[in-house]
Amino acid sequence: MMATVPIGNFRTKFWKYVERVTGTHSLKKFIWQGTVLTIFSDLPTIWGTMLRGWAYGTVLGSIGKSCFIESHVRFHVPQQIFLGNRVFIGENSCLDACYSTSELRLGNDVHIACNSILRAGIGKITIDDGTLINRFAYLDGNGGIKIGSKSALGNHVELISAHKTIDDPLAPIDVRALPMRPAMIEIGEGVFVGSRAIIMPGVHIGDGAVVGAGAVVTKDVPPNCIAKGIPAKVTRKRGGQT
Repeated sequence: MMATVPIGNFRTKFWKYVERVTGTHSLKKFIWQGTVLTIFSDLPTIWGTMLRGWAYGTVLGSIGKSCFIESHVRFHVPQQIFLGNRVFIGENSCLDACYSTSELRLGNDVHIACNSILRAGIGKITIDDGTLINRFAYLDGNGGIKIGSKSALGNHVELISAHKTIDDPLAPIDVRALPMRPAMIEIGEGVFVGSRAIIMPGVHIGDGAVVGAGAVVTKDVPPNCIAKGIPAKVTRKRGGQT
């Protein structure tokens, strides 16, 4: 005999889902947003890419001119997502503002390559003009993330602006119940972060700095310095100075 799902339980989960993807308790907004994003998400070729830039303006917080959005890009709480002019978002990426009090803002000429995830959480993600985020990047904005203009993040880079804490060694590990400690990540202008590097909460990376591939950055990196290793250490200044 097939088990039945209690109606009350289904309704509760349904409204939680509505609030999760729209940021509001509005069935009208849920249907309208879902209709627009579903109809245009899978349109092929360059025409689909351009049409999405036009159509998504009806659900996003704002969108500038000449934006290119490839297929299967997902937006959650889209009214809190703001795109400048000529923004490119690669296929299978996910931009998630998470809450109606959070924000995800991309400046002009920002390029988000395919399969990237930008998740504001309880914080805010701001990416300034001309910055490149390469494939499979993951930005966790719970503590806040700010990236300056004309910077570049390599493939598989992770920016983790909050971490869970386990103060009681005997307590069971329940990720959802663990307290979170957010701390803002700030990356300056003209910074390069190599592939598979991880930037930890509270780190500030100065203008013109370089982070080596695979580095785990737990401390600040001064301007125009090169940092490598696990944990990352400054090895020298750009231009050959030690």
